[in-house]
Amino acid sequence: MKILFGCKTIERETGVTGRETWNVVIISLSFFSVFTAYLALQNLQSSLNQEEGLGITSLSCLYAFIILSAILAPWIIKVLGIKISLLISWVSHILYTCSNFYPTFATLLPTSILLGLISGPMWTSQSVFISTNAYSSAERNKADTHATLSRLNGIFFTFYELTQITGNLVSSLVLNKDDYNTTSVSTTTCGCNDCPVTSSGNGTSTIEEPEASTVYLMLIIFLVFDVMGFLCTAAFLPSIPKSEWAEQSNVKDSMVACFSAIRNPKLLFLLPFISIMAMEQAVLWTDFTKSYISCVFGIQMVGFVMASYGCATTISALVTSRIAKYTGRYFLFGTAASINMAIFIILYIWVPTPDQQVLVFILAVTWGLGEGMWQTQSNALVALLFPEMTEAAFANYHCTKAASFTVYFVISLYVCVKVKLIVVIVVLVLGSILYVGVEISVRRNNNALKK
Repeated sequence: MKILFGCKTIERETGVTGRETWNVVIISLSFFSVFTAYLALQNLQSSLNQEEGLGITSLSCLYAFIILSAILAPWIIKVLGIKISLLISWVSHILYTCSNFYPTFATLLPTSILLGLISGPMWTSQSVFISTNAYSSAERNKADTHATLSRLNGIFFTFYELTQITGNLVSSLVLNKDDYNTTSVSTTTCGCNDCPVTSSGNGTSTIEEPEASTVYLMLIIFLVFDVMGFLCTAAFLPSIPKSEWAEQSNVKDSMVACFSAIRNPKLLFLLPFISIMAMEQAVLWTDFTKSYISCVFGIQMVGFVMASYGCATTISALVTSRIAKYTGRYFLFGTAASINMAIFIILYIWVPTPDQQVLVFILAVTWGLGEGMWQTQSNALVALLFPEMTEAAFANYHCTKAASFTVYFVISLYVCVKVKLIVVIVVLVLGSILYVGVEISVRRNNNALKK
């Protein structure tokens, strides 16, 4: 088959041909197991580890170090290979889950940094692995490349978003064992009025935390999922050859390739659009879970609401991957952006009350429908627009998302929810405008080549 990544197109036997869909199912199952634990823990960090902003600070460190690891991802993959990179990632996830048994700055921050350092290669490996299988399948079956990329990314992100259901149901069912006093909680500082801790202690919500034994039970279950993901990857995931560029690269090449790729006008103008894909998730993971769910309905409700989000995202990813060849990516991206804009405006003006629980579920489900579109189409977009420099393009993609997460988590320590929502709305508008410009430019270039 042809490896379409790197500086040149090269012919090489990979062991992928004929097994493309099966390979994607295997990597999907591995991510499903590990991220069942991780995403549920991530959703709880801002509520579970409130003291001195430990939860948000740990997420800031994690995503800050993803920036560095994303830049070096091509070189790390060259040294380790895709399979070994993933196995080391799963070990890091196991250590991260263990650190939550005794969450302090001395335990949670080092494991967050370690996880950040391997997450760049992990996500770049995932992207390249699926793209390799997609190109192989499209070539073998003489099928449309965009449709094949959408289909295989749809399989992966269907499994990936299922983790929002399994992980969050585990967390809520376990945490629901405890009794919480929610009747005496004031909701006036919840929702859009929620602010970080001030020197006077005002303007912030306080969330009742569960018993330690209950948290330990939840973490033990998550550890089992982490180990299952490691074993699935070790036993069943095939290795694939590195591209010619990756085999020849070193640390300097990785850094130069990552930064020089930004000089590509298409990638440069896509950066705000990529940023919003991260920032809308950051709003969900931190502000929505803490300010709109835990603050009003209790921490035990986070999992149930996020499970409904995961269910909607799973269905959306599955459907989107199938209809993409009919609708095209423009319609899907436009729909996802419109959904997010509507949600951000609602969050900006809404102070939830205990009798509005249904509305929280409606917002979560609607958010999930848009997220399924973002997830399936974003990887396909990068693979289609940058086939000649896929590793560097995906490294920039994940680096940009990590930087956006980091910026959002850092400002979360200092500014109120309303201010953050204004920032996100501005980035969404700017990113959408620039994305349209990129698509117009690509279409003009394609039309010129046909003449």
